[in-house]
Amino acid sequence: MCTEVSRKTLCGSLSLLRQSLAKWQKERQKNVVFLNSAAIFSALSPLPCGTDTVGGILEKIESCIPLALTQKSLSLFFDACETPKKEKAATFLESSKTDFLMLLLYAGNHEDIWESILCLCEELRQKNIQ
Repeated sequence: MCTEVSRKTLCGSLSLLRQSLAKWQKERQKNVVFLNSAAIFSALSPLPCGTDTVGGILEKIESCIPLALTQKSLSLFFDACETPKKEKAATFLESSKTDFLMLLLYAGNHEDIWESILCLCEELRQKNIQ
C-alpha cells in the first residue's frame, strides 16, 4: 500500500537511514563479505533506524525511491503481461529497495551524493502527489 509522503517525512527518513548506515559501517566486521545485494538487504533490513527499522523506513518512502514502482504502476505493468503474479511484484519491489539501499551505502559521507539523492527523491515525491 502506497501512502503520500511529506517532504518533512522524506528528509527525516533519509537522515535516519544515513545515520543508521554510517553507524553500521563503523561497527561491522571488516572480514564479513556479502555474496550479493540481496544478502546485504537481508542483513540491513532489520537494523534499527530511529523507532523503526531500515526495511520499515524503506517501506514508508517506497513511492519516493528511484527505480521503484508503486503498487498502482506495478499492477498496470503486470496487467500488460500475460500472467501477472504477486510474487513477481514483491520481488521487483524488494529488488528496487535493495538497489536503493546499495546506493545509500555507496553515498557514505559524500554530502554531494546525499544532496543528489534527496533532490531525486523529492522530485519523485512531488510527481506522486500530482
